[in-house]
Amino acid sequence: MIPTVTFDPVMCSIENGPCTVDQLWQDHTHLWRQLGWNASQIKLWLGCLPDVCISVTATGEKAYRLECKQKTGEQCLADHIVALLDKVGKPMPLSHLLKKLPAGLVVSEPMLRAAASADARLELKGPLVKLV
Repeated sequence: MIPTVTFDPVMCSIENGPCTVDQLWQDHTHLWRQLGWNASQIKLWLGCLPDVCISVTATGEKAYRLECKQKTGEQCLADHIVALLDKVGKPMPLSHLLKKLPAGLVVSEPMLRAAASADARLELKGPLVKLV
């Protein structure tokens, strides 16, 4: 007989805020052991979920969070831009931002420009994007 598992507790965790794989592993150890999954499999599963956004913590670890259904792609992209600019502490050219975005995020320079101009936290000054 195959055991029945539910991912609802995990989804609630990542909905409440960004969580690293280590946090998810510790909070839901029973589930992962029941499935026989390791940390690599959890990362793969999280990366495949459509509404999960990946960001980088101050310590450099990847953190996963469930995006609100109301957020558009531009808003999620703007969140990434704000996080990068906050980390760097100075305005950056769009071309540099494009290279610093998380792996797996497929974005063009016009998409970055549109997201930055639509977000009140960001300001475009020629080729530079800066925090307001």
